[in-house]
Amino acid sequence: MKKEDVFNYLKLIPKGMVTTYKDIANYYNSLGYQAVGKILHSNNDKLINPCYKVVSKSGTLSPNYKFGGKEEQFKLLQNDGVPFKEDKVYLEKCEFKLILETERLYLRELVENDIPSLEKMMNDKVMLHYEHHFTKTDVINWYNKQKERYKSKFGLLACCLKEKGTVIGQIGFTIQEIPNASVIELGYIFDDNYWHNGYCIEASKALIDYAKCHNYQEIYSIIKYNNYESQKVALKNNMTKVGEFVKIYLGKTMLHYIYKVKL
Repeated sequence: MKKEDVFNYLKLIPKGMVTTYKDIANYYNSLGYQAVGKILHSNNDKLINPCYKVVSKSGTLSPNYKFGGKEEQFKLLQNDGVPFKEDKVYLEKCEFKLILETERLYLRELVENDIPSLEKMMNDKVMLHYEHHFTKTDVINWYNKQKERYKSKFGLLACCLKEKGTVIGQIGFTIQEIPNASVIELGYIFDDNYWHNGYCIEASKALIDYAKCHNYQEIYSIIKYNNYESQKVALKNNMTKVGEFVKIYLGKTMLHYIYKVKL
């Protein structure tokens, strides 16, 4: 973990979010949480390298913040719109936990403050192949399910534009059932305002590379028979159709195709 690595991580954090020493160290596969603190203390430009956006895992601020201590860090975070719960940052709403980057995108865990973006994204056009309208309650339940999945290192992630941090989709691995097996599925949902820009392909290829590095043996995509766009994505990910089955969702019978790629 180098100084430039830590500073590059800081530059990705959008307004209204913070990260922790542990999040940074984990991203670079390091146990050196204290090393992160030392690197931050070597920062000579608080504007270019916004080290005030780093807090402890409990959400507490640092009395050793180089540019004015805890009081100044608090002011800067408040100006950014970071939510607080009493005297600590409300991390459930705004913790920036980076998973991977591509040329134009980054993937991070979803947070509570993403729910409005999910509501907008999961409209009837986008969720057409689920064949039901997603209410606000449905979206909140969906979000909670992803947070539960994160405990097992799975779940859909927020896909964001690097330039602005805008959430444009969800993508990631989940455990799904097919006849006679539980498999790791690559799934994705993208805001229709960002379709046809290659973002889904860019993010999914990066995740497949990530899976290879973590010794996954094979990845599946389970796609409704008439979801032609997702079938095209599967083919571009070098997946082949290996089967089909009937899935029952909310009492509805739906034919699904099974795609797979060996890693």
